[in-house]
Amino acid sequence: MSDKPAPEGAAPESPGKGELNRRDLLVKAGQVGAGAVAAGALAGSAKAGPSRGQAPVPTGGRVTWALEQDPVHIAPFGATLTSNHWGKAPMYESLIEWDSQLNQRPALAESWKVVDKRTVDFTLRRGVRFHNGKELTAADAKYSFDLMENPPVPGSPVVKLSGYVAVESTEVRSRYVLRVKLKNSDARLFGHLAWNRYTPIVPEGMYQQVNAGRQGIGTGPFRLLEYQPNSHVEYERNQRYWKKGRPYLDALTMKVLPDEQARIAALRSNAIDGGTFNADSASVLGRDRNLKVLKGGTAAFRELQFTIKKGENKPWHDKRVRQAVNFAINRQEIINKVYGGNGRYSGHVPPGYGPWPLSQDELKSKYLKFDLPKAQALMRAAGQSRGFSVTLTTFSTPLDFAQVASVMKQQLKRINIDVNIVAQEPGTFGSANGRGAFDWDLTARGMRGDVDGYLAEFNPSAAIFNVWYPEYRNVRVWRLVGNGKIQLDQAKRIPMYKEAQRLLLEDLVQVPLVAVTKFQVVRKRVNNMYVAFSDFNTGLHTSVYVKG
Repeated sequence: MSDKPAPEGAAPESPGKGELNRRDLLVKAGQVGAGAVAAGALAGSAKAGPSRGQAPVPTGGRVTWALEQDPVHIAPFGATLTSNHWGKAPMYESLIEWDSQLNQRPALAESWKVVDKRTVDFTLRRGVRFHNGKELTAADAKYSFDLMENPPVPGSPVVKLSGYVAVESTEVRSRYVLRVKLKNSDARLFGHLAWNRYTPIVPEGMYQQVNAGRQGIGTGPFRLLEYQPNSHVEYERNQRYWKKGRPYLDALTMKVLPDEQARIAALRSNAIDGGTFNADSASVLGRDRNLKVLKGGTAAFRELQFTIKKGENKPWHDKRVRQAVNFAINRQEIINKVYGGNGRYSGHVPPGYGPWPLSQDELKSKYLKFDLPKAQALMRAAGQSRGFSVTLTTFSTPLDFAQVASVMKQQLKRINIDVNIVAQEPGTFGSANGRGAFDWDLTARGMRGDVDGYLAEFNPSAAIFNVWYPEYRNVRVWRLVGNGKIQLDQAKRIPMYKEAQRLLLEDLVQVPLVAVTKFQVVRKRVNNMYVAFSDFNTGLHTSVYVKG
């Protein structure tokens, strides 16, 4: 889908009196410095993937990649931080994997069979070797599943496979066949394995052999040499990797550089070969002829969340008010002013999440279209033409949350809603959000292993439903989400979840806003890197090669 702004609702070229433009927002956030805001499109944008007729891919060499956060530990199970996966991903794999378009592909399991609605048999790929030379067997897979269920230290005990997929038991059927028995029919199993965040396969007994927080043994394309906290993670090529000819690199170093200015300096001095940057830094770096800018969508999208509780009778408990808020928000203006024109409209399932989201055309033309007269009419119909005041809480960091809130504040003034913005540090915000201690929150969603992760909370079976919106009623949504979770046939699941999304975009107990674009900048010697939708730098592991 194109990121080109749609004609309707586009932000004016010259802001009128009292309106915030992009530079105003950056000044408020303290982000404007010499050359910080570049005019026009980003230079040097690149697409992943070799072109047809390309010469054989060169092998060898090293890439040094910057990490924005320290992994903290690299244990395979029970991690709560994305940065943990950045550190461990090159050495670990699961039974299933995603390709760059989030299609499920066989990985350590060459095939799987749904025996019945609660039973799946996975046939492992023969001849796969762990980094210690041991052949992968079903006993290793069973050992790994048991650890997913009860993650040892330093993993968090609250992050369990059963928290996402109700696994009753696993059984070694033969040397290469593992049977997974589910407590209930649960279609989320396959996506959860493909995500690989919580489901690596390790050799039986690994936790008794190594310090899993600092060391590891996997089947992945790279073998761990060293992890030094707050410094670097060092990998070398797995010479026995089961994907013949991969990886192309001999070595991969990930250097911890939390400060963006330090990453910029390291890139310019050739100390690193690439990393992640904000849009403005990427724009400036793209002017350097020795660098190229990559951009792509991720699962992160911003949304406005309401509470709809018993006995409160707030104005937004009336669906017409929520619809008015939705139509009064000009998403293209947010994209232009906050994100420099880079971003996409998002429904409850983010754009780019495989086959599950609604199309950009449908979102823009029907559900998320900026329509101020319609918003004003809905407010009148709800008896709220004079408006009301409300407190909107959001994150103090990253800074784009405050910027999005500022733009929305001005937009909602047009329907007489006075928004009081309160920015909170992430821990405070997260705690209050989890307790439902808010009226409106400007928040975000991240990556999920299965589409159910975006919609489960709209079914009363989810504990959080009774915290956030116990007064919400829509039996059709409840049935679609509940039945979609247990439907193992993806061809039947897709229309169920799309219908649920359309209904939710009418009810709007949450108002999805925009999906954020991620930027990475690499030296021109780095080829075939791409911005991974999962946010895990997947291209580094098997597709990147160096030339020149």
